[in-house]
Amino acid sequence: MSYEERIAKNEDWFRDLNRRKAEWIESGHSAAGLRCECWQMDCAERIPLSGREWQEVRSRATTFAVVPDHFAPSAEVVVKKYRHFWIVEKQGEAGEVAKGLE
Repeated sequence: MSYEERIAKNEDWFRDLNRRKAEWIESGHSAAGLRCECWQMDCAERIPLSGREWQEVRSRATTFAVVPDHFAPSAEVVVKKYRHFWIVEKQGEAGEVAKGLE
């Protein structure tokens, strides 16, 4: 497995965990502390996201919510910075893997 593929698969795993919590957000509850979706399997950081923020992150299969500075420059770019989290987008091989996992 390539480095880029591992990054995409790690982040997809965290995204799946967050999907379960997102049901609360989407049903109108207050923001939930979702896990950082960065490539680091040992990351346990939490990000409070509103329903609007969650929908923005999930608008594309290649975008993920990460704690500021938790990105892999070799496989992704920061597309938007909020004070409490960044949206990153997979590029190249990692982007193709992320699309396939969605």
